Amino acid sequence: MRGVIYARYSPGPRQTEQSIEGQVADCKYYAEENGIDIIEVYADRKVSGKSVVGRDEFQRMLRDAERGLFDCVLVWKIDRFGRDRQDIALGKLTLKRAGVKLMYAKESVPEGPEGIILESVLEGLAEYYSADLRQKVIRGMKETAKKGQYCGQPLPIGYKVDADRHVVIDEERATLVRQAFQMHIAGATMKDLMEHFRSHGVVGQRGRPISHNVIYRMLRNRKYLGEFEVQGVRLPVEPIIDEATFQEAAQHFKTSRNNAAGRAKVDYLLSCKCFCGYCGAMLNAEAGTSKTGKVYHYYKCGDKKRGKKCEMKAIPQDRLEDAVILATVHDMLTDDMIDKLAVRVLEVQEQELADDPVAALRRRLDSVRKRQRNLLDAIEEGGARGLVSRLSALEDEEEALVIEIERAEIKRPRLTREVVEAWLRSFRDGDVTDDDFRARLIDTFVARIEVRNDVALIFYNIREKGPHSKVRVRSEWWSPRSGTRTPEIFVLRDYIVLKIAV
Repeated sequence: MRGVIYARYSPGPRQTEQSIEGQVADCKYYAEENGIDIIEVYADRKVSGKSVVGRDEFQRMLRDAERGLFDCVLVWKIDRFGRDRQDIALGKLTLKRAGVKLMYAKESVPEGPEGIILESVLEGLAEYYSADLRQKVIRGMKETAKKGQYCGQPLPIGYKVDADRHVVIDEERATLVRQAFQMHIAGATMKDLMEHFRSHGVVGQRGRPISHNVIYRMLRNRKYLGEFEVQGVRLPVEPIIDEATFQEAAQHFKTSRNNAAGRAKVDYLLSCKCFCGYCGAMLNAEAGTSKTGKVYHYYKCGDKKRGKKCEMKAIPQDRLEDAVILATVHDMLTDDMIDKLAVRVLEVQEQELADDPVAALRRRLDSVRKRQRNLLDAIEEGGARGLVSRLSALEDEEEALVIEIERAEIKRPRLTREVVEAWLRSFRDGDVTDDDFRARLIDTFVARIEVRNDVALIFYNIREKGPHSKVRVRSEWWSPRSGTRTPEIFVLRDYIVLKIAV
């Protein structure tokens, strides 16, 4: 695995170059222990973590991640990645979309199932924290759009923004776009269209070569008809493609056999978490096309896909994913389980806080106060005059430590049981049809799924110590295939497991 290190220290008397060296050393040791090949070190020196503005190395690291130069980012602790919750969330989202994992050498969130949930709680709270800011940004974008100015996502090839922030046609590139539409109608392949743009030196976002997906989106992008909208406000933009050409291209795309490479990517929510209950192989994504041209998506045993014998049948993607989603929302997240989860998350938080810098600061504060008491006793017994000045110095140190502790606690809020329970219950009210919600639910709670032809075992990120007893949770369970079934929730290999029908 290829990895990089990101390190940062803030301006101030207690922050030095050695802070960077120590972070890098810990990260390199972690990398060696975990078989990670470090190819680059990014370091922001004397830069605050309150914002990504001015953090040039941080921005360079994110750009390189999007270019696919590495597989993971190592940081000393999450506060080195950033201190603003929104920036942390956005930075992690950028890495996630690029397929890059964020790892901590001195993990502030402990390893293990409950640690995953705790981190999700913190990320969820970050979303709540930034909601007001997002609303303000949206209002600002709407007001800007009312002036006819653009402030949205990167523009399609063929358009540009002028000095007044108005969307105008980039005539040189617009000509290439018109040619591409005509070439497509005439029967050109995706490869032909990619070469058309590449031969004229046209690249996609962030300097990447034009890909199949870029061409696919281009041929379906109604912005080429001048349809630009920002937060419900329509912008006056001149079209590059007329309606007749656009519709002809769309119709040709439907009937062309050359569109296979340009099909929209289908997300398999349970990828890397589903395993065959017969042979143990991972279930892989599978797609098939019927005689009518309809595409079907499945999960299929990896060994069987490679020609080996296995009893496992291919299972429709929607059927399996819907069953897991509904089981998790309706059967796993009961009131009793939420209470249990909240207790475990808070226990993990306490374990984490034991290694937190605040704990060390409090120990120093206790030591300073103990030394103060000893000096006071010595002074009362007629000690030397020098003791008074030493006491004054200790009082100054005490005051500085109290301020530092207060600042640290503000930056890292302590979760209460009420907050954790409210966040967990929000999953029961989520929209099970929303792709983002479904992905967040699976990532947060599901550790592993073992599937057979008629049942599935869902292993959750919840450990249970003690006797492994079975507990029935509901009298009936909806099955997408055969109506009602009775689920069971029990403990297996220390994990909470739900058995459902599929």
